Amino acid sequence: MRIHRLRFGALGPFAGEHDIDVDGLGSSTLFLIDGPTGAGKSAIIDAIVFGLYGEVAGQASDKQRLRSSFAAPTAESFVEIEFSTSSGRYRVRRTPEYERPKARGEGTTTAASSVSAWRSAGPESWDHVSSRKAEADAEIREWIGLSRAQFLQTIVLPQGEFATFLKSESRDRQEILQRIFATEIFAGVEQVLRSEEHTSE
Repeated sequence: MRIHRLRFGALGPFAGEHDIDVDGLGSSTLFLIDGPTGAGKSAIIDAIVFGLYGEVAGQASDKQRLRSSFAAPTAESFVEIEFSTSSGRYRVRRTPEYERPKARGEGTTTAASSVSAWRSAGPESWDHVSSRKAEADAEIREWIGLSRAQFLQTIVLPQGEFATFLKSESRDRQEILQRIFATEIFAGVEQVLRSEEHTSE
């Protein structure tokens, strides 16, 4: 899987609209999002994961944090992500649920979440696939071929886990890597095979 472009607005600490042209960064398939604390690194990761799966990256995170508290009340919160897999090139646009001013009168109303998905039909040409959430989500999962959990384990390395890994003693790093990449099952199989090997002796 390769992400080509990420657009988002009124998201996390980002009040305005931003456009990240990943293709413009070069042909590498491995990128590091770097910056000081509070720069918005986690918000970019959340934008990617929300665009693809409708959820944020952290297991204990709340989707309510997607709406920027710095954005103008009438600004739309959205994520648009363009990516390709072995099956083709795709574009997904999502908006989270958030409060916005009423069109008439005072107070606010809840803007419902939405999703739209497209499949590339050639240069600058897109076929609309679906705007129905269940149907679009199923199509997107099939395009990617990974569940959200698998995506976080193999494509996006969680910031907190990476920091823990860097600060840990070498003897603890195997356990951390097993947790990040969910390889405990393989460790269990290895343990069973070693046990059977000793038993056969």
